[in-house]
Amino acid sequence: MKKLLIFIESSKPTITLPMRKIITLFLLLTTVSFYGQYWVPQTSGVTANLNDVYGINGDLVVVVGNAGVILKTIDGGEHWIVKPSGTTANLMKVQFVNATVGYAVGENGTLLKTVDGGESWTSIATGITTSLSGLTCLNANSFYISGADGVIKGTNDGGATFTDCSYLGDHNFSTIQFLNAQVGYASSYNLYQQGDSTFIKTTDGGLTWTLLPTAATTFYFLTETIGFIKNGTVYKTIDGGLTSTFAGESMGNFTDLYSMNENEVWSIEDSFTLCDCDTFCIMRNNVTDPESPVVADNCYLSTAGHTPFEAITFADATHGYVVGDFGVILKNTTGTMEHLSTETFSRPDPITITPNPASGFISIENKSQSSLESVRVMDLNGRTILVDLSGASRLDIGSLSNGIYLVQLYYAGGTFTEKLIKE
Repeated sequence: MKKLLIFIESSKPTITLPMRKIITLFLLLTTVSFYGQYWVPQTSGVTANLNDVYGINGDLVVVVGNAGVILKTIDGGEHWIVKPSGTTANLMKVQFVNATVGYAVGENGTLLKTVDGGESWTSIATGITTSLSGLTCLNANSFYISGADGVIKGTNDGGATFTDCSYLGDHNFSTIQFLNAQVGYASSYNLYQQGDSTFIKTTDGGLTWTLLPTAATTFYFLTETIGFIKNGTVYKTIDGGLTSTFAGESMGNFTDLYSMNENEVWSIEDSFTLCDCDTFCIMRNNVTDPESPVVADNCYLSTAGHTPFEAITFADATHGYVVGDFGVILKNTTGTMEHLSTETFSRPDPITITPNPASGFISIENKSQSSLESVRVMDLNGRTILVDLSGASRLDIGSLSNGIYLVQLYYAGGTFTEKLIKE
């Protein structure tokens, strides 16, 4: 992005610009004023990790996150209001079937339902304690849930009863999507279990599943046969996952996909390292030429633990939303991809450590709405040096050698890592 600098010196005579230059200058100024406003940070008012977002329309949007957080806006993100969820479980997925009826799933078998557009939520018993992270709705009464241990369950009566459609193995089916009552897809991905990228398909409503040849960490289908698949790279399929073609680059392991037509796919990418040096991106691929798709992206390398993205959606062609850790929400009102309105995304620290540097005790101030569960101190090679499971607000580091350490704090809203200097 080029910057226009104008210097005025009163001692110089006035210079009259030709009309063509005046027009050019005007165009530059108006371009600068709009450049960089494609993805604009919103004020969520929370610090919990936000895991999913659903746009009922451009102005009515619902977000779910850790510690039972549910946010709703009715004015396109001008104001985000916390809605009572009745749970402290981490909520992983939310979906609406119309402007009033929606569902959300989360850990410990949590399933919630709203009939008033997300204003209030009631719990539905699933009969399981498995963490749920997948949700796909066909109508107000028919939907499927999925999660850890190969769990897949479907209901046709709004959750009063469930049919077990589970797949063999301990796969974590974090993404599930049914296109109709018969055809559906599910994929598993586990960061800590290498090779677990199982991609399956059903054509009989989940009674039986077929293993597809292309592994997938996540996917998004537009029709029964046309969709996009992520596994290291983004692929497009037009035959229900039997074959696929290159559709776009990928920058990391964690990702979410969203598409509005078969020639365009949006994704978010996060790549994590132990030192909290993260690369995170929003990407948009035009797939009009499968051999050479046009890609636009915004990728940033953070050495200060900036916020990774968790989910992306578009309510319509020009209203998109991205949510992420530490309460981050971004909004797009153009449907196009250019630079984010900020390149730093400084996270609102939910926990602070003082003093830093320190020589003896450190104090841990928890500013989040969730309780502190444990503290782990590591060296820069990732070796654990000290662990405290009490959730105390003070920690004695006097026995540590002088140097630089990483302090990782676990709380109900997520994890937080801070660099600590011992002197």
